Amino acid sequence: MVRAFAAGRYERALEIIDAYLGRWPETPHMHYNRACAFAKLGRRDAAGQALLEAVEQGFRDFEVMKHDPDLASMRGHEVFTAILEARDRVDRSGMERRLDSWKRRLGDDYVYETDEERRLQIASGLGRRAHAEMKEMISRLADVQSRTLFPEVPLDWCLVLVPSSEDTAAIFKEQLNVDDPNRTPGVYLHGKRMLVSRDIGSSMRHEFTHRMHWADMDRRRQRHAMWVQEGLAGLYEDYRFRPDGSLEFVPNIRHNIARRQVTANLDLSFEKLFRLEPDDFLAGNARYYPQVRSLFEFLADVGMLERWYRTYCDTWELDPTGGKAWETVFGLPLDEVNERWRRWVLGRGLIDDRVDHGDASIGVTGEEAGDGVRVVSVVGTQARRGGLRSGDVILKVDGEPVRSRVELTMEIAKRDVGDVVRLEIRRGRGVKIVLVQLEPLRAPIRGR
Repeated sequence: MVRAFAAGRYERALEIIDAYLGRWPETPHMHYNRACAFAKLGRRDAAGQALLEAVEQGFRDFEVMKHDPDLASMRGHEVFTAILEARDRVDRSGMERRLDSWKRRLGDDYVYETDEERRLQIASGLGRRAHAEMKEMISRLADVQSRTLFPEVPLDWCLVLVPSSEDTAAIFKEQLNVDDPNRTPGVYLHGKRMLVSRDIGSSMRHEFTHRMHWADMDRRRQRHAMWVQEGLAGLYEDYRFRPDGSLEFVPNIRHNIARRQVTANLDLSFEKLFRLEPDDFLAGNARYYPQVRSLFEFLADVGMLERWYRTYCDTWELDPTGGKAWETVFGLPLDEVNERWRRWVLGRGLIDDRVDHGDASIGVTGEEAGDGVRVVSVVGTQARRGGLRSGDVILKVDGEPVRSRVELTMEIAKRDVGDVVRLEIRRGRGVKIVLVQLEPLRAPIRGR
């Protein structure tokens, strides 16, 4: 399609687009491309109808639409003008139709809610309790980000979807083209204004930050470097609220990876990291995501997060890679700032992120459940004595939410053999508390 547009073969582009929409009819950017092809052919009414279909399917890049040279022939067309004038009303009505479509598909077992203030329509298949906790979490996150990094950012309506365990595989494959959700716990699709997350913990916080950041980029008409997008989203994966309502970011498993990279001189220099092409950055996500989260942790720790982001936005046209913003904020050449960050990483030490043979263990095997960790089997004596059963979902450890196996491991790794933990578990439709004394993790049984 791109080659057909570049060659001016708009009829051929339409053939490709129509074939695509025949398989995936709810893809908003393809309806938009269809409108562009019609506009280039001078078929203005057909282009207007395609634009309406794009909006109904979730297209919300109205500023792009307003200035797109491919739609130059549409300036003054009644549909084009009406969409721009009624963007808020069109935005909401399109989201309402989309939520109704999801309600018909997902059924009555899901919880549905509309948040007018934050322009969210939420559908979750984890039950009312988990839904309420997720709603409170993303509401507080949206509010604090609106006060700090993204003040007064105009928000489009966004659909937030957390599938039930039964629906996860199908939704991730159809919406995200991901066969294995373990590879991609969540995603924010800006073109569709849709956020899909497998859990309501760090993955939800990561993707919700993308939603807020994209709204700010739209307002500024900027597209920030991929390392900035993923670094900011990664930063908000783990934090706690201070008494004054501000955030304290805490190291997670990514810190250990970044520290090991620095120790072995495997970290990428700022100069090279900032200039990575988006595809190269994403292809090396296992290597680069830990480092860029660490960069933003560093900025937050030295009290320069908000200042750096403002400076980056102000200097984006001069240097979209972000290097100039680092030099401006720190008053140092980039390589010296790079070394300062490396010293900071090494000075933090490692966090305990593993439960090895002999370490404290609950005594269960588990799997992801969206709002916690589902017990697959009870293998420990103390876990059985405490009353844990296969099928229980561990929601909290000593009051701390654990929304994934990684989060559960991180909590247990802080404790010692013999400690008694207070587990909040979901059993069926009820929630109860069990006390379990931690025992040494058994060595795996090996076959002969």
